[in-house]
Amino acid sequence: MYNMYAEHLVTGNGPGLLWHVLNRDDRALCGRPLNGKATVLQEGAMEREDYCRRCMNDVAAAVEASLVGAPADARSGERRS
Repeated sequence: MYNMYAEHLVTGNGPGLLWHVLNRDDRALCGRPLNGKATVLQEGAMEREDYCRRCMNDVAAAVEASLVGAPADARSGERRS
């Protein structure tokens, strides 16, 4: 299981969050050092939210590897009733 971490960003359009995936050691899968905690405005509004592509690619690879040898319907995301 992985956890998510929101890194606070200041962009040209205002504040934003960049979501990273953390491993069991609380390190970002992308290898980027994460300092501090993300802050959310009192109104809860963020100009932009995005996901770290490197973290997401690592998660996708781990999920794909876990499906090796799984039934075809599990690999295609179909549910059994």
